[in-house]
Amino acid sequence: MKIIVNKTRHEFKEEKLSITKILEKLNYTFPIIVVKHNDIVVQRPDFDSYFVTDGDDITIMHIFAGG
Repeated sequence: MKIIVNKTRHEFKEEKLSITKILEKLNYTFPIIVVKHNDIVVQRPDFDSYFVTDGDDITIMHIFAGG
């Protein structure tokens, strides 16, 4: 499977992966993350059950605040 994550092409052996698995494989560990799949925001509770397939476009954003 080939997908685009943050405008970078990635290739995985699996035919489909959950958002959780993609975050694990790409080492995203920041506690507050927003994920868009083909311009649709995926809610955090759905990360385990929301699957991505070949050719999909994923945007992963770290959210943080400062003061």
